[in-house]
Amino acid sequence: MRNVDEINELLRPLARVEPGQPDSHASGAGARALLASIAAQEPGLIPSELGRTRRYVPHRPGRLVLALTAAAVLATGIVVGPSLLGDGPGVAVSYANSAVEIHREDDHYVARIKDPFAEYAKYTEAFHAVGLKVRLRPVPVSSGGVGKILGMIIAVGGSSHPVAEAKPDPAGPRFGGVPLSMGTTPEGCQPGQNSQCIMVMRIPAGFTGDVDVRLGRQAKPGEEYANFDSAMAPGEMFDGVRLRKGRPVDDILAEVRKRDLTAVYSLIRTDEKTGGLSFEPLPADQVGPGWIVWNAWQVKAGVIRLLVTPERLPENPFYNGSAPPPAS
Repeated sequence: MRNVDEINELLRPLARVEPGQPDSHASGAGARALLASIAAQEPGLIPSELGRTRRYVPHRPGRLVLALTAAAVLATGIVVGPSLLGDGPGVAVSYANSAVEIHREDDHYVARIKDPFAEYAKYTEAFHAVGLKVRLRPVPVSSGGVGKILGMIIAVGGSSHPVAEAKPDPAGPRFGGVPLSMGTTPEGCQPGQNSQCIMVMRIPAGFTGDVDVRLGRQAKPGEEYANFDSAMAPGEMFDGVRLRKGRPVDDILAEVRKRDLTAVYSLIRTDEKTGGLSFEPLPADQVGPGWIVWNAWQVKAGVIRLLVTPERLPENPFYNGSAPPPAS
């Protein structure tokens, strides 16, 4: 049984996923990561028996033997998972699929987003293959939000329940205390405006968190924006418009026409018990010129939503704690 023992010793550092786990099937992320890492090996030592090694001579097709052995293992249904040759068991140094390409670069994993329109599962597959509990969800945004992290759900204590949606940390590249950062290649290019501009995420190699990240991508024609509440931020649809004190509909419609936009409306309702807000879509012909606009949301390209009440309220409900303040 020496040959079987030799194969077992060869595969021992690579077989990390138990049967029944998500990566256990032969076509899964782990299996593909294994084959990629085996193909990248340089000639070296092959374990022969416990406590001894045997060096193979350079002319022997060592890499081919390893690849064929792994292929045979996968074909017969033996379960293997992501591997990292030279950096510890159970983790791959790189992984790529049609959506994303991830490489270890010094003390970070660098993820290059090749297809921002891919299914979310493709990104999760790739991050999982390199040992990161990151679920990336590119979502449609206005041009100003492309390439930016919009929010993050953080799981703690091994629980799968999200506890918070973080906001960007102005003090540095961390996002809500989590050391994830975004960039582009070539550096400084504008994703969505340049087809050669690729979004890049950097994650420390030692990151052990469990996060769900919402990343802005270019919206397809007609798609609604995930960053709807950024309408009054610099560079967005209503940049420069101020609504803290509320303004009449007629006044705001002048801004709408000036910017070549189409206005739609929602009626603001306040829950008397909780003080929380809800929003009810309204046909334009039911909104009077003297109604008051308290906020504006960008819906999709060319469309702005005005949040209104028929009468003037004592204060703007978006600034009194009833709802998050608009991004202005």
